[in-house]
Formats: sequence, structure tokens, C-alpha cells
Amino acid sequence: MSFNKLKTFILLLLVTCTTNANSTDHIANIFLAEGNKVKHIDFTFSKNKIVPIHEAAKHNNIQQDKFEDKPQLPDGRILLKPTNKKVDQLWEYNASRPGKYWMELVYSLADGNSTAIPNVNSYRVSKKLNATGSKNHFHNINLGKIYFTNSGKQKIELKFKGQKPKVRAVILRPAPEGEKIEQNIDRSILLHSRDTTIHGTKVQYENKPHKNTVGFWVNTSDQVYWDFTVASGGEFYIEINQGCGRNQGGSQVSLSVNDQKIEFTVEDTGHFQNFIPRKVGKVRLNKGEHRFWIKPIKKAHGAIMDVRNIKLIPTK
Repeated sequence: MSFNKLKTFILLLLVTCTTNANSTDHIANIFLAEGNKVKHIDFTFSKNKIVPIHEAAKHNNIQQDKFEDKPQLPDGRILLKPTNKKVDQLWEYNASRPGKYWMELVYSLADGNSTAIPNVNSYRVSKKLNATGSKNHFHNINLGKIYFTNSGKQKIELKFKGQKPKVRAVILRPAPEGEKIEQNIDRSILLHSRDTTIHGTKVQYENKPHKNTVGFWVNTSDQVYWDFTVASGGEFYIEINQGCGRNQGGSQVSLSVNDQKIEFTVEDTGHFQNFIPRKVGKVRLNKGEHRFWIKPIKKAHGAIMDVRNIKLIPTK
């Protein structure tokens, strides 16, 4: 093999190694999904492998977030790599939709204390960072809820005061658009679009008064859900307030909670904001916490539907 060919081979080998998607350089975060909640796990590296620092991880399947070519994952999370070797970070991100996100920082800090100071639109609430004990011991912390008021270019800034941590990643995780949902006195439960959580990239809560709906539903991979608490269980009718533009009906949609699933066909209501209440099935809910999903199955035309709310109404 000639010297030039050998040099080319070594260069290709180095590129292959450094761009390996399974490399620890590409890991943003690891976590456990426990029911409807996500538990973050502290982690470190040993012999180029991730080692979770969490007892439960020994008995559960852990999940890993990886940096990909595009920052946004199909479920709506946005993974941001450190932008430079300096500790203060600045990202300019082209948001696919407006909406609310939890801003989470994955960092390490050998000793001392630091303060993280985010700056996203009007959100500038600082957060104390505790030492993790080692520069190779990473911890996840929630910096608060940020809001993209519109799609398009966003400035995401993160500065630090005090000891300088090592930034592993910033994760923007879709957050509830509104308030916590509780059961009403009459035992009914209102799942309003303003309180939904987005699980996707294009579907969104449209907050204009004449809309006040989940809309822009053009991707079948986009889903939404509501977390709520049932104080008095039983059987409930599912009533969906659904709108759909002229000649846009016919999409297939699934509603699911726990292991129960109801499928229905979207009706043409003449306009996406012409909402018509439809009883599409029943569901049984026990006392406790639940997550109610809307998951499109098949899109018939340009968009699936708009949803203003879902009411769970006691059958007796």
C-alpha cells in the first residue's frame, strides 16, 4: 500500500470512529420511564461505556438520548449540543412550532457551587447547581418552563455564575401548555386543548380566541396527551369536540388511556373551528393518575382535525 493510500485509509478510519453514532460523545442524557413520569439517572463513563449511578437502573431498562443530525426528535424533544468549549452557551434554533418546553441541563461540576442563568424570551429565572463530585459525573436539572411564542428563529442563551460546570447537553422537553387537570365536583373531567402536552413537531395549541384548539395536525406521527387525576372512578363517556374543514374528513384516529383504546373516523364539520361534540365511546377509570392520548392512525387529506376539548362524562 502506498503512503498516500495508507494516509487516506487512516483518515477514513479516524472519521468513522469520531462520527460513530454510538460513541459516548453523542450521548446527551439517560433516563428511566416509570409510568407517566421520567426519572433522570446520574451517569458517568468507564472504558468508553456509560455507567448509570442509580440503583434502579440495575433492574430496569434505561433509555438514552443521542445527538442526531437534527436537534429535534420525532416526539418533540430538542437536544442541544454545547456550542463551544467556553462554559457560556448560545443557540439559535429554528422552532418547528410555538409552545412550552421544560428546559433541562445535563452538567457535571467537580466541586463548589454554580448558578445557571437561562435567557429565553422573557424567562430569566436563575437556578442553583450543586457539585456532582467529579467532572465525569453528570446530573440532570430542570431550569424551568420556557415558551416559544411563535415558530421560527429562537435565541436560547445559558450563562453561569460561580464555578464553571461542564455542559453535556440542554434538553427542551415538551411541557403542559396550561394547568394541572383535576376532576370536577360532578365527577366529569375536562381535557381542554389549552392544558395538553404535545408529542410531536408540528401539531400545536393555537391560543387565538377564535381558535383555542389543538390544530396544525398535518403529521400522523404527531400525538397529544393529557395527564390528570381521578378522585372518584367509574365508567365515563368520551365526548370529543372536533372540527374539520370541508372535504377534509375521513381520517382515522385512536383515543387511548391505560390499556383501553377507542377508534373513530373524523367527521367533516365544514370548518376546522366549527366544533361539534361527538360521543365516540366509553372508558373505565380507577382512582389515581392517568394519561389520555390522541394518536392519529391514517390521514385522509391535508390535515387530520382540530380538537378544542374532550369531556369524560360519568355514565351514572
